[in-house]
Amino acid sequence: MSFIFVLPSLGTSQWLTDQGFDLHTQQGIDHVYNLEFDEAKKEFEYLISIYPNHPAGYFFLAMVDWWKISLDFDDESLDDGFLAKLDVVIEKCDSILDNHPDDVTALFFKGGALGFRGRLHANRGSWIKAANDGRLALPIVRHAFSIAPDNYDILLGMGIYNYYAEAIPEQYPIVKPLMLFFPSGDKKKGIEQLTAAAEKAKYASV
Repeated sequence: MSFIFVLPSLGTSQWLTDQGFDLHTQQGIDHVYNLEFDEAKKEFEYLISIYPNHPAGYFFLAMVDWWKISLDFDDESLDDGFLAKLDVVIEKCDSILDNHPDDVTALFFKGGALGFRGRLHANRGSWIKAANDGRLALPIVRHAFSIAPDNYDILLGMGIYNYYAEAIPEQYPIVKPLMLFFPSGDKKKGIEQLTAAAEKAKYASV
């Protein structure tokens, strides 16, 4: 799963304008989907070397680990490394948000990092940790969406929440008490949002 990113300028972040950065990111994403993890890692490490203070390269590098984990959820050997990479993403985002609290780049990638951390905790049955990450991520993603409502890559995150907030308690009744602290989900709306992201998003379409 991949997400749109933005390119930092001197004081704030703007939507991507660097075609070279865009090219390397898309090549890395293509390598991930083809399970060519070493090649993907090289692309994202290159982005980090060029933009060391930007969260995008770190986020996509963490996604390489996520795809490896998702191929065999019984293997927990990559968990610690994956979580450590997500911590770096969050740190990079917080360093931006400290001075620019409405920066869509930082909001987006922090929300994404928290969301994937929560997904891993859920897969490991750590429902309290997963719920806490969801509690932290949801207002961040909503804020990013309020700033950029026409961004279909951000809409992916909204769709994922709406779908899973209803679907997970149905499949795992033990989670229902925790969901009392969250806005209600809507699977139908979530599918509609995910469909729109698939049709119109730049990086999240696959």
